[in-house]
Amino acid sequence: MEKKKLIIDTDVGSDFDDAFAMLLACQSEEIDLLGVTTVWVDAYKRARIAKKVLKIAGKPEIPVFAGISKPLDGSGTVWYGYEGGGIMDEGDDTDPSLEPEDGHAVDFIIDTVMAHPGEVTIITLGSLSNLAIAIVKEPRIVKNIKEVIAMGGVIVPVVDQKGITRSPIEEYNFNCDKIATKIVFDAGLNFTIIPIDVTLKVPVPPEDVEILKNSSKPIARAAYRMLEVWPEQEKMLYISGGVPTEHTDLWMHDPLCVAVLADRSFVDLYDLHIAVEFGPTFIPRELMVRDDILRTVPKKLPPNCHVALGVRSKAFTDFVVERFCK
Repeated sequence: MEKKKLIIDTDVGSDFDDAFAMLLACQSEEIDLLGVTTVWVDAYKRARIAKKVLKIAGKPEIPVFAGISKPLDGSGTVWYGYEGGGIMDEGDDTDPSLEPEDGHAVDFIIDTVMAHPGEVTIITLGSLSNLAIAIVKEPRIVKNIKEVIAMGGVIVPVVDQKGITRSPIEEYNFNCDKIATKIVFDAGLNFTIIPIDVTLKVPVPPEDVEILKNSSKPIARAAYRMLEVWPEQEKMLYISGGVPTEHTDLWMHDPLCVAVLADRSFVDLYDLHIAVEFGPTFIPRELMVRDDILRTVPKKLPPNCHVALGVRSKAFTDFVVERFCK
C-alpha cells in the first residue's frame, strides 16, 4: 500500500487535540508524515512542542519548522494559553534535541510540495498564515498540492451535547488571520473543510479516557496525560476570555482531519461554494463571523471545496483509541 504523504501545519500547544492529531498521523500506517510546520503566536515555541510530541511518538527524525507567528495584517484574535501543558516536562525548554530545523515553515512547504508534485496533502490545524504566504511566494504549489484538509469554520450552527448553540463567532482558526483565510479560499486548491459544527460532535467519550488511562501502551498513556490536564486549563482559558465554562469538553477537532485523510468514510462530504469576504457584501450570506469575515454559499456558483456536514462519531473515536493502544 502506497502511503499518503502529509505535512501537518499546526498551532500545537494550546490544546491537546493538535498533539492528538500528530500522534494519530504517526500511528497510522496509511500516512507518511513528511514534516510538521508551526504557526501562530510564538511559532518557535510551538515547534519545540511539536518536536516533543514526535519524540513521544517515537518519530524524532520527522522535521519540524517554525513559521509565521502574526496575522498578515497585524490584527487577529489571540488565544493565549498554557502552551504545552501535559506535553512539556521540566528541562524541555532548553533541551537541544527539541530544537526545530533551520529554515522557515513556508519554504519547507514549497520545497516539499514541488519535490513531490501532486502527492502531498497539507492538513492545517490553526491559522492559514503559512499556507497563504507559501501560495503567494510560489503560486505553482496550488496545482501541485494533492489536497488541503483544514480544520476550521462554521457552516451550520450546531447545538452541542451540552445544549450550547455554537455560532460562527466562536470559531477560531479561520478568524485568526482573515487575510490568509481569503488567500487560501480564493487560490483554487483541492480544498476540504472539517468545520467546528462537525468536530463538536466528537468529544472523547469518558469510557475512552479510561481505556487510555489503563493502557500499558506508551502512546495511550501519553495521550491520557495530555487529557488529564486539559479540563482545568480550558476552564481557565474560557474564564479569561469571558466564555461560559459549560462550553468545555474534550473536543477532538484536529484528529478528525487526520482520520479523514486515512479514511474519508468517517465524514459525509458535500461539494459547496464557500466565499470569504470582509465587510458589507451583496453576495447572499447566511453567516457572519468575527472580523467581519463572511462565509457564504452564493447561489449559482460552482463548488470550490468539499465540506464535512456529518460524522460517524463512534467509528471515529474507536479508530483513535485503537491506534493509540496498538
